[in-house]
Amino acid sequence: MNLTDVGKYADEQMKNVTTHYPYAEIPLWVVMPNHIHAIVIIRNNNDAPHCRDVARNISTGKNAQMSSISPKCNTLSVVVRGVKSSITKYANEQSFSFAWQRSFYDRIIRDTAEMNRIAEYIENNVAEWDANKDIDYQIKIKKQLPLQK
Repeated sequence: MNLTDVGKYADEQMKNVTTHYPYAEIPLWVVMPNHIHAIVIIRNNNDAPHCRDVARNISTGKNAQMSSISPKCNTLSVVVRGVKSSITKYANEQSFSFAWQRSFYDRIIRDTAEMNRIAEYIENNVAEWDANKDIDYQIKIKKQLPLQK
């Protein structure tokens, strides 16, 4: 199956996430027609010299409030925000009608058994979508690191 141009771009963003966010790794992901599933590993790297919160702390009231609620450096929120922003910009440049849901769903994976269940869910999600032949979308799954089963 082939991805659309925007799907291919999204796939590349997932593949290269560590280039932009050295503390993040995505060993498994799938670009679906209207969403993305991914397992994202965030390493504790708070001392990185390139680390900067999304909003800087400035003494004015409004900026201080925005800084307190903005995503903090080396977090999943920063990664998701950057990936969504990049894909949205690309889609807009291609005149592709596109919008994300407002936030994202996350879950802390606590052990190998849970990792395997989530990986299986991601892979089965592709199969279930593919089984619905009346929807004409293309999907593709990517794996970079082997997951234990």
